[in-house]
Amino acid sequence: MSLENVSMVAKIMMPIMFLAVVLQIVGFSTTAWVTTSYPGKSVSTTMGLWKACFKYDEEEHCFSTSSDEVTVKGVTVQANFPKWYRATEAMETLGMLAFLVAMTIHLGYIFWGKLYKKTTIFGTLAMCVVAAILIIIGVIIFGVKYEEDVFTGLHMIIEIDASLSWSFGLCIGAAILAVMGAVGAAVELQNVRLLS
Repeated sequence: MSLENVSMVAKIMMPIMFLAVVLQIVGFSTTAWVTTSYPGKSVSTTMGLWKACFKYDEEEHCFSTSSDEVTVKGVTVQANFPKWYRATEAMETLGMLAFLVAMTIHLGYIFWGKLYKKTTIFGTLAMCVVAAILIIIGVIIFGVKYEEDVFTGLHMIIEIDASLSWSFGLCIGAAILAVMGAVGAAVELQNVRLLS
């Protein structure tokens, strides 16, 4: 199938889906889901899904969130991440994979769409919806539980400034674009039904 025979909706969907995948991959893999600072102290932290870093006296230390313990300057501390954290990792991973499948199906529709038009565009629609739902669930779990579990206890001990950061926001942006991809697929599916 040449691109001249592809509808404008299908053409517009591809860059939207590509941008969503890029946003999800960057947000998913970077360490700025949460940033914290401690007023009056030379300590700050950033935390992502897979890695956390803290800066102490201008020296940065990073560790994998899958580590059981972390050693910095000879001091070892336990780093037990709760189950909801693992659930967030799983939801964001599955959301990204669902979006990659949606994009692959959509590419198949664009370039080889003469066969199974309705099936391929429905597959794109379904996978965009699944991706959006999974990403949104992951974002909600992280946003709610992180505030509840971590910062509630820390606020009682020391003053802390914490906020959700740009990596978290990129994943929200990916979810919004996933919804846009689903809407585009629904419109395309309706167009295909009307033409057949």
